[in-house]
Amino acid sequence: MPVIERLDAVRSLVDCGHGVVATLFADARVEIDRASLDDIAGFAETTATAARLVEAGTLDPGSGLGRIVLTPDFHRGAAMPVGTVAETRGFVIPRAAGSDIGCGMSLAVLDIEADEIAALGRPLEAALRHAFFEGGRNIRLDAATREAVLVEGLAGLSASARETGLFDRLGAAGLARAAARCHGGGRIAGARVGDVLSEWLRPGGRDGVTRDGFLGTVGGGNHFVEIQRVETIVDRRAAWDWGVRPGRAAVMVHSGSLGLGKAVALAHLDRALALWPAGERRPANGILPLALTAEGGGPGGDYLADMAAAANFAIVNRLAMSLMVAETLSRLVGRAIGWHLVHDLPHNLVWGQGHRALHRKGACPALYDAADPVFPDGHPVIVPGSMGTASWLLRGLGSAESLESAPHGAGRVLSRNAGRAAPEDPRPIRVVGKIDLERSRRDVAAEAARTLSEEAPRVYKDIGPVVDTVADAGIAARVARLAPLLTVKG
Repeated sequence: MPVIERLDAVRSLVDCGHGVVATLFADARVEIDRASLDDIAGFAETTATAARLVEAGTLDPGSGLGRIVLTPDFHRGAAMPVGTVAETRGFVIPRAAGSDIGCGMSLAVLDIEADEIAALGRPLEAALRHAFFEGGRNIRLDAATREAVLVEGLAGLSASARETGLFDRLGAAGLARAAARCHGGGRIAGARVGDVLSEWLRPGGRDGVTRDGFLGTVGGGNHFVEIQRVETIVDRRAAWDWGVRPGRAAVMVHSGSLGLGKAVALAHLDRALALWPAGERRPANGILPLALTAEGGGPGGDYLADMAAAANFAIVNRLAMSLMVAETLSRLVGRAIGWHLVHDLPHNLVWGQGHRALHRKGACPALYDAADPVFPDGHPVIVPGSMGTASWLLRGLGSAESLESAPHGAGRVLSRNAGRAAPEDPRPIRVVGKIDLERSRRDVAAEAARTLSEEAPRVYKDIGPVVDTVADAGIAARVARLAPLLTVKG
């Protein structure tokens, strides 16, 4: 079991063994799963793996683990715990991001009062179910636009000379404004489209255009689309600059790259296995590094290029779902509802810079750059609570101590299986799923309700201590609190 040394009210050092010491940000009220500490100790064994691969000539001399930061939502995850930020030299770890590459959060504010939405009732639920689960989306793409999306992210949409349906709502100027408010300008650089993602490029129809049934998909697990009320403003200046107004409705989206990320993850895991030195024992923690050259190339560079393409898809996917909500509301209320993107940022990604890489698993950037023309007071940080509890909008303070990283949510305290057995009502707010629970066969509705229980509020930590820790540690500052009205779950 790792040894924990508390430094102050919000910081602890975790001795993981193998000469690796992690910094844990969590005040005394934040629940820390002891099994997750064992997992981070297992992850630290990657130091020994790197040393062996240097001896074998697979990795360059000097390759190894750098600093590790654990955010307040730290909890169990495959390969390494969720809420882990890890630096590496000379290699990348594909299993760190796993299959949900580019998973992230977006937040947009709508030009409608939340109370007007709350009064819409069942017609809104039916309209959202149609849009998300019954083919109601309208996204027309050809092969060239699909490839441009993977390589250029949001900018790839405006490169098309064809009508794209849903995205035409913004036009080229609107897409450019939205991209400017995204992390990285709406694009993860260095993307390529190789064989791994070529399946999504295949056009259909007589004119080579298909109505895409993949973009605009929520996904499963803890992914969601939530309509919220801007409840409390804490930082008036930042809120005003970001277009956040009290009482307004907002749309928060949590989703990733769906099957594209899974394809990338599996392909590069196979490559890591194929490149493993013959006769060399594989590591017990299952983490197989991919070499990254000084110029950012090699097998690790190939992974980063495919990863970036999947992450660009994820950015566009979140934008699509946010716009789908705005379009649905516009039709219901009989007027065009204005849509303003506050921010979009990933929390499941690897950032490469030369032979170094920064892995964030369930941790989002919390950046600050006074010279930034869009976010001079710090980049927005989006921290959801749980289904039925409040979420927070923060602004990053660029903390070097936290590797400029913040939590991506409250963090789980119970497994999905434990959640299914929870006696709590899994629908503390209005939930729109694939089926209408009130009009479905009893056994089908019961199973759907049990699935929702996996994400019930009691399986998550209290968001309050998590945000308090982040603020007290100087990682990010509070801007606004948002209360849920309705959640769309896949």
